[in-house]
Amino acid sequence: MKKIVLLFVLALCYNVSHAQFGKMLKKKAKEAVEKKLDKKETSNSSSKSENASGMVGSSSTENSSKTEYTDEEFKAELAKKYPNDQAKQDLYYQKYLEKKQQEADANKPKSANSVSDEFLYMSYPFAMTKGMSVVGVDRVKIRRQMTDMGDNVDLLPAQDPDYAWLRFLTTPELEMMSPEGYIGYELVSGMFTTKVGADRSQTLELGTGMPILVRGMLISEDVFVIYAGSHQGGHAFNVPSYMHQNDITILNIIGKGEQQFHVEWLEKAKPIVKAFEATLKANYDAAAKSTMDAIKMPKAGSMNSDASLVSFAKENVSKTIAKDGAKLLKLNIESNDWSIVKNKYTGRILYRWIKGAFTEKNKNNDCYLQGFLIKQQYNGSGYGSSQFGGVIHGQMPYGQKMNCE
Repeated sequence: MKKIVLLFVLALCYNVSHAQFGKMLKKKAKEAVEKKLDKKETSNSSSKSENASGMVGSSSTENSSKTEYTDEEFKAELAKKYPNDQAKQDLYYQKYLEKKQQEADANKPKSANSVSDEFLYMSYPFAMTKGMSVVGVDRVKIRRQMTDMGDNVDLLPAQDPDYAWLRFLTTPELEMMSPEGYIGYELVSGMFTTKVGADRSQTLELGTGMPILVRGMLISEDVFVIYAGSHQGGHAFNVPSYMHQNDITILNIIGKGEQQFHVEWLEKAKPIVKAFEATLKANYDAAAKSTMDAIKMPKAGSMNSDASLVSFAKENVSKTIAKDGAKLLKLNIESNDWSIVKNKYTGRILYRWIKGAFTEKNKNNDCYLQGFLIKQQYNGSGYGSSQFGGVIHGQMPYGQKMNCE
């Protein structure tokens, strides 16, 4: 009996202690949760307190729409908060700008294009034109990317590495005619000011749409040459234009080397660039000759046997083109007979005309095929004396450049 009582007492003690132990565990778990919540709340409170002590506004999502400021509004809020402390206003405004830039960078889509990892030095500083401001540029990054137009090289200045300041483009034609191992480009967008000449004393503003061509040459992955010269050719025969050999100026060498590196490349780049321009000129000349060879003097018609009409045409054509410094080379009348013009309502004869062709050499020693008209007015019973109807404009095949032979 004593044994049974003892066992009962032991069991009761065990249950009581087990229950107390369970309560103790629950209490500890509860305290841990409460501690975690308190810590989080304290952290949020601290964050808000810190924000309020310096930056304007709260980080609460509830009030986010109310705390989006323009730069000027943010300055005004700081002025209200710290009316007698300009240093603190400047400090928090600077922090605001830094945070704004960080957020903008974080939200910016990542580009898959290739951008060099380091800034490269320019032999001569350029003045970058962006809007109304001009900034001196002496270091840039080079970015190569493919677009629907072709292979681009963009120069991104150190002052604004997200701004494609100058863009150069190569085409299949330019790439095909580039010296082996190099790629030639042409400036297609951007404006800049640079000093030119042997002593770099002249200032020149360059960009697209000007009579001066600006080109680039990719010598290697980290050497890019920018050069310029007067525009020759002008894509007249669906081929790239070129620069005159004596007019080529190396504007800049872009590379990562020191000064001696740039001095060496200023010398080495010139013959490479000249070889490229010589190839472009040869291609242009070949295309021009092929096109001009196809332009022939039209055959003479039956009316060309009238010596008085031919003499009249030569006199008047010569007099007309001499005003522009051109000279008459050859002339003939193409028409086989007169073409009569009548009033479309009454049918009454108004006049008759014939046409002819001539070749001229202008003051630049270029030759062109042109056309002309001769008219005779109807006087009721017959036709009057010949009148020069002028040079024909805007009508093929006249107005085309041709070989002078």
